[in-house]
Amino acid sequence: MPAPTASPQVASTVGLKNVVIAPLTADTETEHTYGDLQRMAGAIEASITPENADPDVQYADDHEFDTLYPDPELTFSTSMADIPLGIQEQIFGNQIDDNGVLVRTASDRPPYFAVGFKSEKADGTYRYVWLFKVRAKPMTETYKTKEGQTITRQNGSVEWTAIKRTHDGRYQAVADEGQNGFDATKASTFLETVYEPEFTDAGAQSEP
Repeated sequence: MPAPTASPQVASTVGLKNVVIAPLTADTETEHTYGDLQRMAGAIEASITPENADPDVQYADDHEFDTLYPDPELTFSTSMADIPLGIQEQIFGNQIDDNGVLVRTASDRPPYFAVGFKSEKADGTYRYVWLFKVRAKPMTETYKTKEGQTITRQNGSVEWTAIKRTHDGRYQAVADEGQNGFDATKASTFLETVYEPEFTDAGAQSEP
């Protein structure tokens, strides 16, 4: 019996930085496009949680007969040191008036974005992530009085819903620096533009 294949390098993630967003300007059956990237400084924490991972199992003849998997939907939660009003205007679909005041209206609709970031690993390399189509939910705002010399920082938290792109069904890209041919050169530009997957087989990993 042949020996087991060696495990890929293992290192836990220990950091978060360089959060960027880009507006999804078009997503149709034939194409998708993005606008310019915008940096979101002050990243504290991010989490990605599947919301509908359970398949629909059909039983027949006393056994599992067929299984249907739902379209992926993720909750992407971010905690930031603060979310400037200019960023809130973009991600929540609000508007800043002529006096520099952010105004929220009942008809505001958050647009779709791509979100990217990188997370340092314990071995000094980075994991890189893109979510291709996310939409922000209304933000919870918390304000708290000072208590003597005690100051409690209130961070800005945004929860996003991530879904697949209409064009190709893709919803996420993840890369570990130094693995699978993803070298430092590729890593250096990964967050400079929304990543576009490359496959030798042009039809690989995309929906018809």
